[in-house]
Amino acid sequence: MSYVLETTPTINMPSIDDNPVIEELLQNYTYGAKWNVIRNLNNCITMGNYKKSNRGNSEYVINVTDDGVYVEGCNYSSTMRGFLTFLEKIKYSANEDYFYIENCCITEKPLMDFRCVHLCIFPETKIDFLKKCVRSCAIAKYSHIILEFWGMLKFDCMKELSWPFAYSKEEIKNIVREANALGVEIVPMFNHLGHASACREVNGKHVVLDQNPRYEYMFNSHGWIWNFKRDDVYELLSKVRDELIEVCGEGSYFHIGCDEAYSIGKDENEALKMAEYINRITNDLKAKGRRTIMWHDMLLSREEFEGYVAMSTPKVSDTLIQNIDKNLIIADWQYSCHGETWRTSQKFKKNGFDVVCCPWDNKQNIIEAVDTVTTNKLFGIIHTTWHTLFHGFREIIYAGVVSYGTSKDNLDDIHKFYCASVARKALPSCGEYAKCGWSEKMTGPGL
Repeated sequence: MSYVLETTPTINMPSIDDNPVIEELLQNYTYGAKWNVIRNLNNCITMGNYKKSNRGNSEYVINVTDDGVYVEGCNYSSTMRGFLTFLEKIKYSANEDYFYIENCCITEKPLMDFRCVHLCIFPETKIDFLKKCVRSCAIAKYSHIILEFWGMLKFDCMKELSWPFAYSKEEIKNIVREANALGVEIVPMFNHLGHASACREVNGKHVVLDQNPRYEYMFNSHGWIWNFKRDDVYELLSKVRDELIEVCGEGSYFHIGCDEAYSIGKDENEALKMAEYINRITNDLKAKGRRTIMWHDMLLSREEFEGYVAMSTPKVSDTLIQNIDKNLIIADWQYSCHGETWRTSQKFKKNGFDVVCCPWDNKQNIIEAVDTVTTNKLFGIIHTTWHTLFHGFREIIYAGVVSYGTSKDNLDDIHKFYCASVARKALPSCGEYAKCGWSEKMTGPGL
């Protein structure tokens, strides 16, 4: 028993959804078929002579009968996650040449509310690939996406903060609007301490100083750390935050980075000043209705957490943990943690912080991050990608599905094969080799 889609299916969608990405995805899941999209509802989606179904305490409900389809969520974002699940249920009958959905009543509730992925936008990141990633993350049921621009967004406050070939604000806003239409909130990010101005140890490129070395006074450690005690540096970073908030749209969070500021971790005289600096930023963002997210590593001592990522002396660690605003969300990245729930996250929770666990490119690491969150009732997950965005696409989908709460019986199939289907549906290549899948080349590790 199933609901058969007519030649040009009519679907009633929420009235606030007016982005063409909805029509595109409907067509992508039905091999280019045209749809009649009517935007006239609130937090529900209907087709045909539908029958309502009780959502209970679930995030959304999908009810499919012979006569129609009903999708309802507790809010717009939840309804769109129900919509994307509905798309995944569409099947094609090759013999009869029609699309259909088997009768079902589905209710789902996520393991955690905050399910986030961190996407780095490097000069090598093409705009279409970024769009594919954002759409795919929505399909994988992430609630939030962090966008970190490594010199790839043009700022008004200082042209040297971006490479000349960086993306315009309007190009990024188009992607933000798509994400919002699919129920995902975009979180802006900018490094406020280490990795100053999008620099990395491994390649020696510095977006500001390679364009204008006269700005060297704005940095310490040969350009690695912002000279945060200077008023003009603080004012510049305030303008950066304002511009990023404007580009990324309405939201509740801002990620300020602050990882790997190595020299400060050894300087006990600087620790209190760093805490005051972070609190000043946190208060500024709080006034704008946003909570600050910060990487964890500068707040932990190597002596206490041998084998974990920790960058400071015990005294620097104590000073920072005792003096930093507890409204701050700590993003605990532990990429080599296997075989146990994360002790570092438990320490932050005991000290009054909300904590998100941040895995990377290892399936077991992802599962243990999720287990740490659920076991300790932490704030959520931020899956990280860094420079591995191309060959780490599978882990993005895997982490999204796991943190939402899909049964672990099917996870190997999700990691190996389902992710490719998501990529094809999110943004079809239309036969262009360079736009297929997620890798720039056919060759690579594994099968």
